[in-house]
Amino acid sequence: MTQSFDPSAIDAFVQIRSAKSPAVSPDGQWLAYLSDASGFNQLWITSFTGGAPRQVTDMPEPIGAFAFNPKGAGILFTMDTGGDERHQLWLLPDLDAQPVALTQAASVVHLWGAWSPDGTRIGYASNGRSPHDMDVHVMDVATRTVSTVLTGTGMREVLAFFPDGQSLLVRESLRSGNDQDIYRLDIASGERMPFLEHAGKARYLAARLFKDGSGGLTVCDQDSDAMRIGRFAADGTGFVPVVDLPSRDAEALALSPDQQRVAFVVNEEGWSRIGLCGRDGSNLRLLDAQPSGVITSLAFTPDGRSLVFPLEGATRPPAIWKFDRSTETFEPLVSAETTGQDTASFVEPVVERFASFDGRKVPAFVYTPPSPPPPAGYPVLFIVHGGPEMQWKPDFRADVQFLLSQGVMVVAPNVRGSTGYGRAFHELDDRENRMDSVADLREIRMAIGARADVDDSRIGVFGRSYGGFMVLSALTEDPDLWKLGVDFYGVGNFLTHLLATGPWGRQQRAAEYGEPAVMREALERFSPINRIARMKAPLLIVHANRDPRVPMGQSEDIYSCLSGLGHDCQYLRVDHEGHGFARRDNRLKVFSTFARFLAHHL
Repeated sequence: MTQSFDPSAIDAFVQIRSAKSPAVSPDGQWLAYLSDASGFNQLWITSFTGGAPRQVTDMPEPIGAFAFNPKGAGILFTMDTGGDERHQLWLLPDLDAQPVALTQAASVVHLWGAWSPDGTRIGYASNGRSPHDMDVHVMDVATRTVSTVLTGTGMREVLAFFPDGQSLLVRESLRSGNDQDIYRLDIASGERMPFLEHAGKARYLAARLFKDGSGGLTVCDQDSDAMRIGRFAADGTGFVPVVDLPSRDAEALALSPDQQRVAFVVNEEGWSRIGLCGRDGSNLRLLDAQPSGVITSLAFTPDGRSLVFPLEGATRPPAIWKFDRSTETFEPLVSAETTGQDTASFVEPVVERFASFDGRKVPAFVYTPPSPPPPAGYPVLFIVHGGPEMQWKPDFRADVQFLLSQGVMVVAPNVRGSTGYGRAFHELDDRENRMDSVADLREIRMAIGARADVDDSRIGVFGRSYGGFMVLSALTEDPDLWKLGVDFYGVGNFLTHLLATGPWGRQQRAAEYGEPAVMREALERFSPINRIARMKAPLLIVHANRDPRVPMGQSEDIYSCLSGLGHDCQYLRVDHEGHGFARRDNRLKVFSTFARFLAHHL
């Protein structure tokens, strides 16, 4: 790396605070959200009438999901231990109370579902009966009495209570996370009524039920390549598209308090755009003058006058915004704390498309440093997203902006298998086609390396989780193309991964990668550990000891093999974290190591 590269500069970027996951209290007085100002996510509130924000939880672990009681001041929230994803359910009885544990089975996964309309009960799923299977439960919050409504095999989640409070809307992912079913589950009898029956595959991102009992809306790709918003009748039939925008995915929706208006988010090349329409899809329009970035949820204020949403972008750290419907204006409600960092120097990416081995055009986000290229060209770091069924989006990445400030170009491809480009595209890497995504990465790397402003001899690759698998595959399939690799908690051996991953999610992973009993030979070929001696580039590995999705043994085995071969490999083990790094102290440790590794090798 050039002498001007300063690894210590990354600390200021990692110190930037975030505010996200907003929720509005039923009386419209309070905005609750997650902030990591204390070092990791805790619940904070602020009043819509003014005043300073206030932290209302001080738990020993980060807060996960949360939801206001629809009829009171209480907040239900989830919390795991060290990122192990075995979330417990907690209740904050009111905004000045101490949290109370509703579940205390530390080895059990509890998936938050929904409050009942009258605010007296909660519906959720857990794997307490069997580690592999999620059962559906209803708890009376006052008495803590739990009724098990349904036991069964595989993954299922509670989406909502029906308006009469007598049934639950349940989503099942028995085949895979992209081949789902939803149904009405009667709480008293356990009887199931199928909803939105479909012949092909379908994925249901979210659902909202009408209070009058006439049906509801869902975000799904039933009978479509893209995600649409559709309306269904009270008996789960008669699906009619309400928001259907060609070649663009709908990703979130909200119903106005009078349930006559729909707000939604549409994905436009990774950037989010807010839209509004009538409940039947009439008067549809996309909002202009919206701040650019990524939006993951929307909520109407109880008076229906405003929309509240989280927003972050490549140049915008995570914050919470409001759209006023009467004035058509946007304003921040809770701003991110940038700790003195000059965000004006941050860089937005552009999307470019690259021809792959089969002629298919594959998109990638290209971030060009603000400084001119050195005589030999920019060094480049490719960053491959995880998932694999995810999409690189222009959200805020402290590591990316640090790299750009140091004169490193960043390229973030959405190789085949990514979401955001339709079902057909994200199924292109399934099972036997696993290595086609690695071929996409190779082709984009070659095209970037041929640019006049790039130093072809200084191109590295970095990825997390499935992106870590892509790093290991890139370095073993094409060892002469890469200057270095950085693997954060990646998969090195699919056979051992499918044995050790959290049993509640194994079926979803086997559906994506292949079942060992059927595809053992192919999984062995796809596993980078079986070609590890081909690796030439230095490698940094980072993994946490409580990761339930990709257990640490994956990295231990890769490191052991490379150490035995005398390969240049550095391994950082992180304690009390899971599939990612939730605590700022740990992020500082991890990314300081990352920056020093790049300074030495890139």
